Amino acid sequence: MTVPCEGTNEMIRSPARRSDRSRAIGRSALSSGLLAAVVVSLLIAGVSGPVLASGPALAAGTPTGAQETDAPSDEVVFDDPEELEALVDEVMAEEMADGDVPGATVAVVEGDETVLAKGYGEADLETGEPVRANETAFMTGSVGKLVTWTAVMQGVEDGTLDLDEDVNTYLEDSAVEIPETYDDPVTLRHLGTHTAGFDTRLNPGLADDPDEVTSLETALVETQPERVSPPGAEPRYSNWGTMLAGHVVAEAHDTTFEEYVQSEVFEPLEMDHSTFAQPVPEDRPGELAAPHEPTADGAERADRLYINWRPAGSMSATSTDMATFASAHLGDGAVGDARILEQETVETMHDVHHERHPEINDWRYGFYEYGPPEDDLIAHSGGLLHATSKLVLAPEEDVAVFVSYNVRNEEALPSDAADRILTAYDLTSTTDTPEEAFGEDDNAGERADAVAGEYDLSQVPDDGPEQALGVVTRLSVDAVGDGRLESDTLGFDEQEWVETEPYVYHEVGGDDVLVAEVDDGEVQTLHLNSLPVVTFQPVPLSERTLVVGVAVGAPLVGFALSVLGWATLAVWRGWQRRRVRARAEADADASMTIRDGLASRLRSRSWLARAAGVGLCVVSLSFVGLFLAGFAAAGEMAFVTMPLSLRVALVLPPVVALLAAATAVGSALAWSDGDWSGRARLHQTALAVLGLAFVWGLFQLGLLGL
Repeated sequence: MTVPCEGTNEMIRSPARRSDRSRAIGRSALSSGLLAAVVVSLLIAGVSGPVLASGPALAAGTPTGAQETDAPSDEVVFDDPEELEALVDEVMAEEMADGDVPGATVAVVEGDETVLAKGYGEADLETGEPVRANETAFMTGSVGKLVTWTAVMQGVEDGTLDLDEDVNTYLEDSAVEIPETYDDPVTLRHLGTHTAGFDTRLNPGLADDPDEVTSLETALVETQPERVSPPGAEPRYSNWGTMLAGHVVAEAHDTTFEEYVQSEVFEPLEMDHSTFAQPVPEDRPGELAAPHEPTADGAERADRLYINWRPAGSMSATSTDMATFASAHLGDGAVGDARILEQETVETMHDVHHERHPEINDWRYGFYEYGPPEDDLIAHSGGLLHATSKLVLAPEEDVAVFVSYNVRNEEALPSDAADRILTAYDLTSTTDTPEEAFGEDDNAGERADAVAGEYDLSQVPDDGPEQALGVVTRLSVDAVGDGRLESDTLGFDEQEWVETEPYVYHEVGGDDVLVAEVDDGEVQTLHLNSLPVVTFQPVPLSERTLVVGVAVGAPLVGFALSVLGWATLAVWRGWQRRRVRARAEADADASMTIRDGLASRLRSRSWLARAAGVGLCVVSLSFVGLFLAGFAAAGEMAFVTMPLSLRVALVLPPVVALLAAATAVGSALAWSDGDWSGRARLHQTALAVLGLAFVWGLFQLGLLGL
C-alpha cells in the first residue's frame, strides 16, 4: 500500500536499479511545504547512525508439501545454494547497516523450491528477539495486494466474477455504490490496474486503536473518493480501489474478505503464519515483527498501527509463506498438490491488462512490470508507516525474490537488496543508452519544445490539503538544444534525456525511459518507465510553481516585514511616551485607559481595519510556521499521521481568507473616508493585495477546503 505512494501510499518507488531516483523522489516528498524557499530544509529523509548488528537468525528450507518441478529455462539459476546464501548475507549486511534496518526477512525461490529463506537482525529492538524466516511475520504492505488480486482471479475462474462487468453488479446488497460520473463503468479490470480513476486518499485507514477497525463496507462508505478521470484513461494508484475489490470478493462469495483468503489461499498453500486480520489473532503461529521508525542514531521501537483498509495492505506473512505464494504464481497456480489457480488463469493474470506504451512498462493484473521492459520481470512494492517490502518475479527464469524490513526509511529500500540479488545472477539487464539522437531530424527541437513544461503527478489528490503535495512532486522538463531534454523535481533528481524515436526519450547515463503522448502538437500525458503506477499531466500556466510560489512567497515576505515594522514602531513609541508617574495614580489611570480605550477602538472602523491587517499578517505567518512544524515532526507521512501542529494549521486558511477580505474592505473605506496618513493607506492597500494573492495561492494548493 502506498502511504502516501508506493508507494506512497506507499507512494510508488522506482523499479530495478532506480534507487537513486526513488530516494530523490522520497526526499522531495518529505519537502512537502508550500514554498520552494523553505523546502530545502526538509529535503533530507533520515540521517546516518551506528551500524546495527544484522547477523542471520534462522534459515528455512522448502515449504511443506513442495515438489520439485522443471523450470521454464533448461539452466538452473541457483546451482550453488551456499554461494547464494553468502551473497545474500553480504547484501543484507550492507543494506541494513547503511539504512539502520533493525530486522529483515528474505526468500529466494526457484520453481517449486525455496532455495533460501533467512531472517536477519532483530524482530524487536526492545526485546532483542531475532528474526526467524519461518516464524517471524512481517507486515508486507501493498505486496499483500497480490493476494487480493489472486482472490479476484479465483472468482473469475469459477465464473462468480467478470473482469469487465460493472462492479456495481456485485454491490447490490452493499451500502457501497460507484456513481455514474462517466459513461463507462468501473470494472474489476480497472481496479486491478489502478485505472478506475478514483481520486487519491493518502491515509489508508490507519488506526492506533484496534477497536477503531471497522467492516470493509463501513470503511468504503466513510472514505469514498470522487471519480476524477474516466476509467481506463490513466493509472492512479488507489488503495481504496483495492479495498473495493476485496469487498467485491467478499460480497460475491457471501463471506468476509479475511475468511475468504484464509480458506481459499492461505490454507491450501499452508501459509499458516499469514493473515489479513487486524489485529493479528493471538492464536496465529509465530510472532509479528515489531514496528520501528528511524532516529538520529539508528532506529527505535514504534507504536503499532492497524490497517482498516485490509485488502490494500494489512497482510502479515513470514518469508517462507511468501516464498510459497510466489511459487504458486511461478508454478502455474500450484505448489505441489496444492492449487489455487488454473494455469490459464495465471497466464491471464500475468498478461498485460493496461498498456501505456511499447517502450515502457505496463500493468499486468495486480502486478506491474519492473525494470527494463525486455527483462519481463513483474513485481509489487509495499510501504507502511513502519515497514517496507518488495516481491519480484522472473517468470521466464522461474525465479522470485522477496525482501521485507520492519522499518520505513528512505535510505533503506527492500528493492535495492532485491535488485542486487537479481543483478548478481544476470536476471536484470542494463540498457545501453545512446549518447546521440536516433538520427538527423529537423523537427527534434520542436518536439523537445513541445514536451518542455511542468507536469503534475497523478498520485497527488485533486482536492483537499494534500493537493499541496503537487507543488513539490512536479516534474519540470526543459528543452536544452539538439532535441535533448533535462528534467528535475524542485531542482533535485536531475536527469538528461536523448530522443530515440519521436517523443520517446532515453535517460543519458541511465536506463529510464520518458514517453510523451501528444495530440495535435500538445502533450497530453508523460510516462516514466520507472513509475508505472502514475502518470504526469501538464500544469496550466496559472498553476505553475513559479506563479503559485510568488503568490504565496511575496505576501509572506510582506507580512513578515510588516510585523517587524510594527514591533519596532511599538518599541520606539513606548520609549518616547515613558514618563514618571505615581504608582497608585498610574494604576488607576491605566485601568480606566485600557477599559475605555478598548471600547472606543471596537467602535472604530478605522481601528478594526488596522486590526484586520495585523491579524492577516500574524495568522498567515502562524499558518506557515505550524504547517512546516507538522512536516518537520512527521516528514512525508504528515498527511497520514496528522500531527497536532498540522491539524491546527489546516484550520487557519479560512481565517486568513476572512481577514484578507476584511483588510481589503478596510482599505477601501480608508481611502473613501480619508482615514490615516497617505503612507498608512498605501501600506494597508498593499496588505490587502498581498492577502488576496496569498488566499489565491492557498486556493491553488487546495488549502482553503473549497
